[in-house]
Amino acid sequence: MRGDIYVSSVAFAGMQAVDMIEIVRQNGWGLEFSSGMAYQADIEALYLEATVKRMPHNYFPAPKVPFVLNLASSDETIRSISVNHCLNGLRIAKRSNSPFFAAHAGFCIDPDPAQLGTEIPFNFHFDREKNKELFLKSIEEILITAEQLELTFLIENNVIAGFNYNNNVNPFLCCESSEIEWLYNSFDNKLFGILLDTAHLKVSCHILGKDKVSEFKSIQSFVKGIHHSDNDGTKDDNSPLTNDYWFLPFMKESSHIPHVLEVKDLSISDVTEQIKYLNPI
Repeated sequence: MRGDIYVSSVAFAGMQAVDMIEIVRQNGWGLEFSSGMAYQADIEALYLEATVKRMPHNYFPAPKVPFVLNLASSDETIRSISVNHCLNGLRIAKRSNSPFFAAHAGFCIDPDPAQLGTEIPFNFHFDREKNKELFLKSIEEILITAEQLELTFLIENNVIAGFNYNNNVNPFLCCESSEIEWLYNSFDNKLFGILLDTAHLKVSCHILGKDKVSEFKSIQSFVKGIHHSDNDGTKDDNSPLTNDYWFLPFMKESSHIPHVLEVKDLSISDVTEQIKYLNPI
């Protein structure tokens, strides 16, 4: 059975939400409202009233006062805001008949919003085990609401680029299979799982010296949704899919779960061509 296919809002970067909605409506696509959409007072109402297949993701809807969503933060205020943001994400996902709500894995540091995607200066004296405990606590709180709503909650694997892997120290959780397995196995809950970002995994494996195929196979049974884009292995830049896309051999066996095209700045014809890679023959 073919899982749902969505186009991420990053494909339409800079476009107004109403225009994104109209484009996907005309073309019969689903739309993932994702991180990167600027604050808009009525965006949640606009999302809920849209008559297209849709789902919210991670930092959507963006708050008026920016923050970095971090479910593993040692700052209780940040962690609490992050948990509440995910609870709201679950609620609007339920109201829009979305298959799940997903958030990024936590961090052992608290970067400034402007630092995301760039080199992040950080203090090396963080306590990774403490942050992991806080991460589990946050997910436990979120799963209470997920169970009440009967809606799946997923965690997306983080990416560690070379410019943030200083002295072989990784401040981000769940970049590799061992920590993803630890996370998944910490919960015995059918409403919990992993959103695999294939581009994140490619970069992380390149930086950490791991084999991406082996890493994927280690977590494959946990994966309940997939984000698709490509890159050269050094940084996550949401490049287009090609015939060399590393995940293509696994598309058929992953066809039953939702897929999201997360390639940036595409024309309508580009989206049509890119979606073909998500429909294995």
